[in-house]
Amino acid sequence: MGTVAAVAIGLWLTALPGQAPGRGPGAARAQDDPLMAAARRAARAWQRHDFSALVAGSPGVLVRLGGAEHSTPMPPAQAVLTLRAFAGGAQELQTVVTAVREVDAGRGYAEVQRTFRAKGTDSRRVQTLYLEWRRTGRVQRLVEIRVVP
Repeated sequence: MGTVAAVAIGLWLTALPGQAPGRGPGAARAQDDPLMAAARRAARAWQRHDFSALVAGSPGVLVRLGGAEHSTPMPPAQAVLTLRAFAGGAQELQTVVTAVREVDAGRGYAEVQRTFRAKGTDSRRVQTLYLEWRRTGRVQRLVEIRVVP
């Protein structure tokens, strides 16, 4: 597991007892928080399979889907193709932002739960998306997407 993933996953596990992940110290709370807004836009983009919108403005995205993975960030166009190939055979039923956390002034994470059905089946599956953003000025730029079962 990479350093970014370990940090991101560790953040979800370090919520205070009795608190949901993303609600402890440092968690984004305001409805108009830029990180929460970025997470909601990402969830909507994933729901529509609009991966171009998901990675728009990104300098490069580390895409980790399980199995064989790139060890360096992909150019946005390559990330779009990779995500389309990964999710193209699925019908998205729901995508929900379950947690956001700003780690420092320039970096934050979001957890998005994805419920989907493989095309041609009635079977529902759930996956978690861990997303990392780096802030440049006032803009959040997606730099990592990690999908876990």
